[in-house]
Amino acid sequence: MIRPHSLPPWLGHALRAQRAPVPWPAVVRGALAAGPLLLFAVVSGRPSSGVLLALGAMLAGVNDRPGTRRAALSRLGGPALAGALGMVLGSFLAGSGSVIVGVFAGLGLLGGALSAVGPVASAAGTQLLVTVAIGAGMPLPETGWQRALLFAGGAAWLIVLRVVLPSPVRGQRIGHPHGYLYDGERAAVAAVYDAVAALLDAAGGPDARARRAGLTAALDQAQDALRGRPAGTRRLRAQLGAAL
Repeated sequence: MIRPHSLPPWLGHALRAQRAPVPWPAVVRGALAAGPLLLFAVVSGRPSSGVLLALGAMLAGVNDRPGTRRAALSRLGGPALAGALGMVLGSFLAGSGSVIVGVFAGLGLLGGALSAVGPVASAAGTQLLVTVAIGAGMPLPETGWQRALLFAGGAAWLIVLRVVLPSPVRGQRIGHPHGYLYDGERAAVAAVYDAVAALLDAAGGPDARARRAGLTAALDQAQDALRGRPAGTRRLRAQLGAAL
């Protein structure tokens, strides 16, 4: 049996289980998203519609990151709209032969260009490419526009869950009159300091390596939560910079 510590560091890190805080709100949203939509559609005798609804919710869940409700609207909504457009385009390209190769090449270039704009644009470009492939290769009775509406409806369901479900830190005011506007960012930065404390506590012991991996995960989540956020998070950015 090959032990992780006998492997190269880059491979051992990829194979080693990472100990990071479990994002339970995101876990609950994931459990309530695609599965119930698909089950409801199957029971109603519309399984193909359920597949499209579940796809929209599932792909929106890929972009369900730490942050506030306001930030989630653009982070989830932008890629979802691009995915709905991809469904329409893919359905029109079904059976078009060699034309689809050129379209995919163009979409690949577009997605690469959008990735330089920011994380939301990058996710939108990726989702556009993925849904064009799905729309072109998945034979369904729905028309292109029906596919787009169902896909967007599934994504909208996850956005509703993201906005409605309570946050563990809801109600704290962080430099803004609108209550929990920056609660997600605050929790992400606080988790970094908790991880730093845990690592210092484990220094020199057998758990130090796992705690270091946990700190890396917390830093990644905090940087993602603060990426592209407005000036109201300036103090949180400074606190994260101190932790770094």
